[in-house]
Amino acid sequence: MTGIVLAAAIAATNATSTIKLPAPQADSGVTVMQALKDRHSERSFSEKDIPMETLAGVLWAANGFNRPDKRTNATGMNKQEIVIYAIMKSGAFRYDAKAGELVKVTDEDLRGAIAAQQPFAAKAPVSLLITADLSDPIYQGKGPWSTLSHYDAGIVSGNIYLYCAANGLATVCRGSMDRASLKKGLNLPDTTFIHLNHPIGYPADGGKSK
Repeated sequence: MTGIVLAAAIAATNATSTIKLPAPQADSGVTVMQALKDRHSERSFSEKDIPMETLAGVLWAANGFNRPDKRTNATGMNKQEIVIYAIMKSGAFRYDAKAGELVKVTDEDLRGAIAAQQPFAAKAPVSLLITADLSDPIYQGKGPWSTLSHYDAGIVSGNIYLYCAANGLATVCRGSMDRASLKKGLNLPDTTFIHLNHPIGYPADGGKSK
């Protein structure tokens, strides 16, 4: 599927399908130091689709497996509770990092719910929604461990920023969204907490995001 843009790959799916993602490209992007230098928030997006291998790369950077049982993002007590959804025009997909797949959850375009009162976010071809599965008893109550997922979501956000900066993509970390509509549209259980979202695409001017 390498080289196929997002829309073409998704057109071949249906409501019960999965999309097999290509392996992440280990040699893509610039150095970490250059990515840190270029990292910033961008709120203007081209509606041009991104290649499937680029989506696979940013998902892997955000929450993929870089060892048999460990991920690219650290989590408190290694709970690995973060779950990412890719929200696109053609529907919403859950990222299955172990299988390297996108699992379709709904055909509904939930980008409007992601954008809420900020329409610019709906123009991005994909938004990554960072959620946490808080079904583990450690997250219950008001103890010191109950807020671990907040920090873990921040680590994922940082990974997304660095991948985008390294590969000429625009993104911005957002806490605003219509959480009620997203919970309903994605059929999320009460134990799921919605943390952040990242619209992702090419910069609106067509050049490298700066």
